[in-house]
Amino acid sequence: MIRVLCLTAALVLVPAAPAAAHNVTAGADLRIAQTIAGAEVTVVVKGTTRVPGPLWIGVVAYQPVSGPPIGLEVRSAEDGHTVTGTVRAAANPQYARLQVERTGPHELRLSAGNETAVIPFRVLVERESAGGVLIYGGLFVAALLLVGGLLTGTPARPGRAMALAAGAAAGVTVAAMVIVFESQVPAPAPEGAAPTSTTSAARGRPYAQVRAETVPARPEAGEEFTLRVDLVDGSTGRPVDDLVAHHEALAHVIVTSEDGRYFRHVHPLRTAPGRLEVRLSADRPGRYLAHAELEREDSGGQLVAADFTVGGTVKASATDSGETGAPAPTVTPRLRPAVPVAGRPTTIEAATPAGVRAWLGMTGHLLIRSQDGDFFGHVHEMGAPGSRVRFTFSFPEPGRFLAWVQYAIADRIVTVPFTVQVTAPETR
Repeated sequence: MIRVLCLTAALVLVPAAPAAAHNVTAGADLRIAQTIAGAEVTVVVKGTTRVPGPLWIGVVAYQPVSGPPIGLEVRSAEDGHTVTGTVRAAANPQYARLQVERTGPHELRLSAGNETAVIPFRVLVERESAGGVLIYGGLFVAALLLVGGLLTGTPARPGRAMALAAGAAAGVTVAAMVIVFESQVPAPAPEGAAPTSTTSAARGRPYAQVRAETVPARPEAGEEFTLRVDLVDGSTGRPVDDLVAHHEALAHVIVTSEDGRYFRHVHPLRTAPGRLEVRLSADRPGRYLAHAELEREDSGGQLVAADFTVGGTVKASATDSGETGAPAPTVTPRLRPAVPVAGRPTTIEAATPAGVRAWLGMTGHLLIRSQDGDFFGHVHEMGAPGSRVRFTFSFPEPGRFLAWVQYAIADRIVTVPFTVQVTAPETR
């Protein structure tokens, strides 16, 4: 009997291992990159642990943001409850505290300058799993029986001791079995999650049909214009408003001039359901290419391309800069092999200064476009910030390619442009 009690006590003292599947989405931060008021920022909505409760929102700046604080408005899509606040964008932002009253779909309205973005998101709170109740309930019952039996002198009464030991062992057994098997049971959906449909129509939505235009239709060099992207479901004809964040943005748009001297990597604002907009200006007339990366919920990644024309004449302020407006760095990336071969991996490495910080969830970005614009590629540096960024890329065909390496430092995003001449593989 003493052995049984000791074994039971030892099992009670073994800590319950948490199930790895419990915290998949609820409690995670939402990060959405936006190009607003002429600056590149990332909006951070901190994960919530309870409702009613506080919702913390900050804006990380990757370029200086002038003017008054950014306006925030959070509205529940279910009951219309709205709270407002302000926050300043900074490299190390302070967070505004807003109060949310319920879980479920919400909209965050972000206002800076004379631009406004509306970001849909969900307030999610983790549900208590039945497994957790069984684990702690079983251990509590076992501990209660053991402690109560010891205090009442039960070990001196063999029959009663046997009954208490059996009860304690049963409680521990239940807890142990739940610990072992709980990881194989799907975690319950967090409170506030979207309803899950089991119909085949909800799985594998079609790619979005895209229409891109500029406002005005033919912008002039040196003047600000809006690049507008409308997304439509080809099956229903309705606006596509179910984009999911990938690499911390609802959409990545890369705009380049035909000769590659103009380059912008921006993140358009959602201004209406199915509509994305970003304000740009170009200093040179000519043809421009826009490549957009986006992803629908329950669908794969999608790359779409469009082109537009800028009229007028070259402005005296025209530069070869990227986002920063500063002269492009003189560092030339190193390639191995020095002359890439089509279809074979090439290592591309660029030195970086101290103080590189993650942008869009990555240390660095490599964007590659063929001379004619028919091909576009985008890969990442996956390692931690250091003295260089390194990428591996296989060029699809021989020819001349335009390329840009990007990384973020304390007060700006650095863009390093270069060109690559790719040869054909030898045939034997």
